[in-house]
Amino acid sequence: MVNEGGNMEIKLNFGEVAGWVGLGCLQFNSIPAIISSVETGSTTPVGTVALTLIGLVLYLIRSLTAQDTLYTVGNTIGIIGNLILLATIYGIGL
Repeated sequence: MVNEGGNMEIKLNFGEVAGWVGLGCLQFNSIPAIISSVETGSTTPVGTVALTLIGLVLYLIRSLTAQDTLYTVGNTIGIIGNLILLATIYGIGL
């Protein structure tokens, strides 16, 4: 939104802030699994990661068609995190 002075004004309501905080909580939850996998060699089942990855790709398609920035950012972060997790499972790049 542009106010009368020509400055950009961003209005954040509680719901919008809660959505972005929730995005951070949900999408960064794979970081401990990635760290654990690298440190101990224990991994998350491949099927779990693959199904999560497929779901995130489908959600990303939906968020792009709906032009929903919050979900587009969240799904992209989730896809990257799950690809890193798959790489640690298969030892790619390690």
